[in-house]
Amino acid sequence: MWALFDIIRFSAGSIFWGVLIAMVCMALFVLIIKGWWKNAVFTVATYAVGAVLFVLLSIQCILICGSIRIMNTAGYYEQQITGIVNSIYDSADMIDVEQSSGIIDSLTDEYPILNNYIGGGEFSGYSAAELPHAMADELRSFMKKYIVRRLLWCLGFVLVGGVIAVKTITVENRLGHRSARPVRSRAPMSGSGSRPHVRRRR
Repeated sequence: MWALFDIIRFSAGSIFWGVLIAMVCMALFVLIIKGWWKNAVFTVATYAVGAVLFVLLSIQCILICGSIRIMNTAGYYEQQITGIVNSIYDSADMIDVEQSSGIIDSLTDEYPILNNYIGGGEFSGYSAAELPHAMADELRSFMKKYIVRRLLWCLGFVLVGGVIAVKTITVENRLGHRSARPVRSRAPMSGSGSRPHVRRRR
């Protein structure tokens, strides 16, 4: 949960792109429905479902954009870790879990957002020269998995929203045409051999 707020706070500029992507997704969603049912007319319930779906997609798209931005800054954090490590250890020194935890604490004190991504990581068996790259890779790996989860949520929302939206369309429009009752003639059927009785005026 805290990761969600951190991403939004860190990447406020991603809100615009997230909402824009959600709008494009909704436009495609409408085009698909209109393309499948040419005469489809959305009801109030359909618009309500669309509004909820838009909000859910916007949140997920904002998180995806923010995650991409954080992942792209992994190189910067790698440089910061390198500076911390080089100020304490020689490049050939082997770093154990306790020492790597101290390095992570120093980094997250300056960049608290990283505490959600590499704060719980245990790094051992790395030299001082290898540790910064290993931590940066851990950050990239976490963000990639996070983005995949957000994409799966988007797909789930679209599928569920699509099923509900389709059910809110009227039967006539969902079938693609309007039903019409056949018109019955009041005159008796001809061809039975009898002619209709006509009353003549005198």
